[in-house]
This record gives sequence, C-alpha cells and structure tokens, in this order.
Amino acid sequence: MVEVWRYWEFEHPSSSVVRVIATPSGLELFAVDVLQIVAPILNDDFVRSIEVQKRLVMMENNQVSLVSTLSALSIHSLISLTIVEHNVVKQFMQWVRTNVMPVFKNDVTMIAIEQPKYLFQQIDYDQKDSLIKYLYFQNSDSWSSNSIDLYLKFIFKKLPLPASCPQTIDLNGIDFRTRYFQVLKTVLRSVSNYEYVYEDLVIRSANLLIAQSLDLLVYYHLNKLNEFDINQVLEQGLILQALGTMVNKSIDNFKDLKPMYLNLLDYFSAEMLALD
Repeated sequence: MVEVWRYWEFEHPSSSVVRVIATPSGLELFAVDVLQIVAPILNDDFVRSIEVQKRLVMMENNQVSLVSTLSALSIHSLISLTIVEHNVVKQFMQWVRTNVMPVFKNDVTMIAIEQPKYLFQQIDYDQKDSLIKYLYFQNSDSWSSNSIDLYLKFIFKKLPLPASCPQTIDLNGIDFRTRYFQVLKTVLRSVSNYEYVYEDLVIRSANLLIAQSLDLLVYYHLNKLNEFDINQVLEQGLILQALGTMVNKSIDNFKDLKPMYLNLLDYFSAEMLALD
C-alpha cells in the first residue's frame, strides 16, 4: 500500500515553520520549508535537481498533497552545492538534532500514518499472494499468475521505461490529458504541470505505486461525476502512458495489462464510492 502521512510542525528561530513526518526509516522534512531557510535563492529548476522523497501527506481540510521531503542525510548533502552556505546548513542541522529529533526519539506513536479505510489499502505489493487474495475477494478470475507477475514487474519498474515524458499530438489525446490533469489538480495540491508529475512519479521514482494512487484519485473523482469516458481519460494517466512507452511490447501477457489495470482501478474506486 501507499501510506498517507500526517505531519508535525516546529517553529524555527527564523520564525519559519518546518513541517516534519516521522517514517520508520527516520525523519523527513518538507523540502520547501528546509530550502526556504537554508537556500531561499534556489530557483525551481535547481530545486528539482535535488534528491528528494515523494510522499502523500494529509494537509489542512483533510486534503491529500504530494510533498517533496528531505531526510537528514539529504539535507546535509546540500553542503556540496556551491550556491548554499555551509554554515547555514550546519546550523539548521544542529537545530534539527536539538529541537526536533528528541521529540520523536523512542516514541513510535509519532509515526503518524492515516489508517487504512479500504480493503485495497491493505495490499502488500511486495507479496504476490497479497494481491491474489484481494482479487479472489473480488471474485476476479481474469488475472492469470503470469499476468500478475508482469503487472508487479511493471509497477516496481523492473521493465525498461524511457527517461522522458511521452508526448501526444492527437487532438483527442491532448483533450483527455488536459482533463486528466485538471481533475488531478482538484484532488491533489502542489502539482504544477503534467510533465513534472510524470517525471517525478514515473521517471525518477523507485516504483509506480504513488503514480497508481494518483490515477485512482482521478478515476474515483470521474466516477463520482458519472463521466462516460473515464477509460479514455485514464489512457492519458501516468500508468497507462508509462505502459505505452515500454520498450518490449512483445512479452507474454503485455496486451492484458491495460484492461487488467483499468479493472483494478474500478475495484478500488467501487470500495471508495461504497463508503462515501
């Protein structure tokens, strides 16, 4: 499953607020808050070159946002950037060690994850049997064992994908992609354009699970609006666009992935609609 995190706020001596999430692997700070303090002159393109984590975080008004975070090690690595003052980074890290880390030390209750509401959120994608169990619960027999293996390889990026966002020149494709992104912006904060989202969550991401989660948010929202062309819009979504760029399309069961994926989104969305 893809976790949705809750954050904690700390006031820095500069009067800026630093938001922090506690994960099992350690603390992560909102990148925008850190950079506002240690390197406010960095432009957006430079910031995008920094290695960050992508997390889904529950923000104000119970709205989910895609957030870039920095671990303590990543913050320390900013010293290597010539544009950043070393002493400022060191002072910031000293503040984190003194004022933030002790609050979380030995207190696992600070690891704040939104509790799963739906059955599909309990799927462990590292365990094939977990997905099989979910599909069995859905009375789905359309997924063969080989198809499930292929889907998991794709989701975990064990199949080669090009390192660029696919372009569309077809007018219908452009329209559907525009609609996909418009819906995405209504359900998710902090997204600037389709290409940036694709680069962050498909090209640079270790896996495609957050991309799948965003597809689901769009699919669910369109379902609520009783849209009739949901599948055409989702064809311009992150996962199916990535699937269309796969280098080796001659592998067994490749043609099954698209309908299987749309079926999976339909199962997930039906659970969400049932609890509305």
